[in-house]
Amino acid sequence: MARQTRYIVLILVLLSIGALAVFAVPNSKASENLAMITMFEPDESVFIPVVQRMVKPQPNLVYTIGRFVAYGFYSYGFPLFAPTALIYKALTLLGQGENYPLLMLCARQIISVMPMLASLWVLVYLQDQFKSWRSIVLFIFLLSIPAVVQNGFWWHPDGLVMFFSSLVLYFLWKDKLAFGKNFYYAAVFCGILIALKVVGFFFFLTIASLLVWGLIDKKITLKQFFLKGFLFIIIMTVAVVFSNPHLLIPAHRVWAFNVLKREILETSKGYGTVYDKGLSSALPVLTKFYGEAVFLLFAVGVSIRSLWDKQTRLLRVLILTWFLPLSLHLLFFSHFKYQYWLPVAVPLFSNLAFLVPDKKIDFRNKSVLLQNVLLLIIAAQFVFFIKRDFQLFTARVHRLENNPAVSFYEKTLTELEPVTQDLKIYYDYRLYLPETSGWKAETSFDLLDYDTIQSNAFDVLMLEQQRILDYIREDAVGIDPLNFPKAQQFYRDANQGVLADYVLLMRNEHALLFIRQDLCPLYYDQQRCQ
Repeated sequence: MARQTRYIVLILVLLSIGALAVFAVPNSKASENLAMITMFEPDESVFIPVVQRMVKPQPNLVYTIGRFVAYGFYSYGFPLFAPTALIYKALTLLGQGENYPLLMLCARQIISVMPMLASLWVLVYLQDQFKSWRSIVLFIFLLSIPAVVQNGFWWHPDGLVMFFSSLVLYFLWKDKLAFGKNFYYAAVFCGILIALKVVGFFFFLTIASLLVWGLIDKKITLKQFFLKGFLFIIIMTVAVVFSNPHLLIPAHRVWAFNVLKREILETSKGYGTVYDKGLSSALPVLTKFYGEAVFLLFAVGVSIRSLWDKQTRLLRVLILTWFLPLSLHLLFFSHFKYQYWLPVAVPLFSNLAFLVPDKKIDFRNKSVLLQNVLLLIIAAQFVFFIKRDFQLFTARVHRLENNPAVSFYEKTLTELEPVTQDLKIYYDYRLYLPETSGWKAETSFDLLDYDTIQSNAFDVLMLEQQRILDYIREDAVGIDPLNFPKAQQFYRDANQGVLADYVLLMRNEHALLFIRQDLCPLYYDQQRCQ
């Protein structure tokens, strides 16, 4: 390793350690109990009982292994839950299994932040091989992307998705159209990526393009074209199964495929209601987390222009053929969420290294005037990124302060203080309801209707105002057109404070509190119960 490369690697290590330390600040806060985790990040709270079940003591070794691999929550793959379960087990052995702040800090840092940083290392290496100062500049720029920062604040599979997708790009780049062992290493990591999240299927255009390129350049014959493509698929499929061992169990395989079908429906249409799709609905999210529309077009343009550079053409083709199909799917056939675009957007932005000289910039040199202007555009966007990052970081650190959900819970305690009997309470998952003596609490991600409420015989309802407004919009369209009108009627009544068989006890701009009508006169005056 050259001396300059060693210095660059050292600086990148220090930057990565610094990034881990910075992310640890918000990641260690506002996770005091399961209710608080649910309020801020419902996905995280769903994961916790999964990993707890995975490592729960079993009668024998067979049951222990079976419970670990057949974890029963197949929205995401084993590569997400296995390492997290081991983290939880380690904390349990240290007597910290119920230490939620520590558990969430470890899960967010190890499962989200570290793989995300590792993926940036891979992308920087692909662009510059740590040979010049542009490696440092590129790493800092990619780390400053608001979507990258936001993704570091939660325990979710997207950091791992970034990492495994970057490894697929790395091994395909390293293969140099030889279609040798590195090509098949890429198949392995593509399989792991699919096992984690089906997004790995979108590498189809990349693999097809490489095979066609190899055929045109006579690096492979027509027979090898089909053989190597077939072997890639076989190796990838085997990797999927080994990365998701529950697929070897018939009942769990059926379960997993049913979940997959449901997930495809929900991501393409929406959850409960049909979500907006298309570029116009995605643009606010894009500008918030990835930069101005002009900058995004600029990044695509630079990537296409850099195809003319023969030395880096292979890398540009890899990134663009990975970027194109997933982007088209997200922008036009699916509801756009910022984290879905991460594995293709960050590699695309890494192509901007094409503009950064490997030596000191000379702004007086007229021959590179255009390049310097383009670099100023990147610098301007970097300034906007840093400003947005500061806003995201500040909001995350202080998210518990003066939180309306916590305030509503405290007011609820006061309102229900006269009630002396045990209560069965429904609460919307974005509200805060920790374990409270005498209260049995339930929540749901599904839409409510009168049948659901009455069949569960809830004594008290805590409903979030924003969720009500989302479902009673005139343009709201239900995923289930037969049952959605019943849900809308329930939410319209709730918004008016006149739910059948319930009395509105309290309301503010954030939430509503109802109590069962027959309970109300037992603890409150008659006028209030009318």
